[in-house]
Amino acid sequence: MARILAVNICMLIIAATLCHAQVPQSSAPNAEIMKLWAEYKATFVQADGRVIDIRQNGISHSESQGYGLLNSVLFDDLKAFQIIWQWTRNNLQGRKDNLFPWAWGKRSNNQWGIIDYNNATDGDILVAYALIKAAVKWQRQDYRSEGQKIIEGIRKHLPATWKNRTYLLPAYYGFQNDDRLVLNPSYLIVSAYRDFAEVDDRNFWKKIYDDSLDLIQNSTFGELRLHPDWISLNNGGISIWEERKPLFGFEAIRTILYLSWDKSARYPEGMNEMLKIYEKQGYIPQNADLQKNTISLDDAPAGFYAVFARGAERSGLKALSRELFRRAFEKATAEKDNYYSMTLLLLATHNFE
Repeated sequence: MARILAVNICMLIIAATLCHAQVPQSSAPNAEIMKLWAEYKATFVQADGRVIDIRQNGISHSESQGYGLLNSVLFDDLKAFQIIWQWTRNNLQGRKDNLFPWAWGKRSNNQWGIIDYNNATDGDILVAYALIKAAVKWQRQDYRSEGQKIIEGIRKHLPATWKNRTYLLPAYYGFQNDDRLVLNPSYLIVSAYRDFAEVDDRNFWKKIYDDSLDLIQNSTFGELRLHPDWISLNNGGISIWEERKPLFGFEAIRTILYLSWDKSARYPEGMNEMLKIYEKQGYIPQNADLQKNTISLDDAPAGFYAVFARGAERSGLKALSRELFRRAFEKATAEKDNYYSMTLLLLATHNFE
């Protein structure tokens, strides 16, 4: 469990000296990034195309398959894309609504297979997003067609309305009742909605895009003004979902990553506040408690550093971005089996425009 530094964030005053070594910060893959991609495939992508989370008993998710597919497109690796997509189709594409069961792993009878048939909307989006991008990169109409089926399934089965706004539910089951929606800000991949509008119902995806950006701007909390991992929308407005810890952490870090993929999106105020904490304290906290206004004493993993590096770069803080990327690559040497951290690191090294 992360230790918590019980001090007011506004009172942090310890200074740290920043180095400015040259490290990757552009969308052009260099030797170091390409090496990481090769190591990622060797560690997390099985020969049959299943992307595994080693630290969670070798489980796979629609999300992990989506990340594998998206990284394959970004690294122009058609061979990797083909095997990852083949496994995904063969093992996760059994639902009639064209959404994916979210979890595949070892069952109680020691057999391997689907262990939760409910979907995870971010996984569906990531797979569809990768297919649409692959169709353009490699001129593959079959990938476009497969992506369109998933996008149509998302549009038909996952929208929910709250105060004349339309959002995508985190899953088909379990996140909506008569008076409340529960949403995950890190599932709002707005740049994907732009691409979906080009191949599906433009008006629908334009509204999802606009309403999601509005929600992102209005769902930050605490002195840091950051997103919690989960939020609740009800008659009283937008609040932190009381059934989960009030943290900006493991899940919410992706809100900053995904915003960096869209040129029109604005970062939450808290991103710059976290960068200030880094400059004063010399580390990125693993999480922040948005109710107690405290930060973790535990250092964040490499992927978090890379995400903030990308955010700093997009905000014009070039030297700080280089420093954070340098730290990310240094930390990655001790995190080779951390699927999530390595995934964030690879994705943060690319521009999406």
